[in-house]
Amino acid sequence: MVIEGVPAVWYRAFMNIAELIFEKSRGLSEELQQEALDFVDFLAARQSTAKDSRDWTRFSSEALSRQYASTDAVYDQD
Repeated sequence: MVIEGVPAVWYRAFMNIAELIFEKSRGLSEELQQEALDFVDFLAARQSTAKDSRDWTRFSSEALSRQYASTDAVYDQD
């Protein structure tokens, strides 16, 4: 997006991150654009995996807390 008479520095200050990535990637070769896309896919998968891990941790903790009684604390002592 170019606005006539407005320096690029100014209008880039009002763009969101996705728009900046799009603008910068336009100047790359198709091969580098594909590499950038693959990296975005990697980041999305990593974020999803982290969320899944947090969800399983929460589930495990809740399940354990339902079965753990205060009398079981004796087993936690060394």
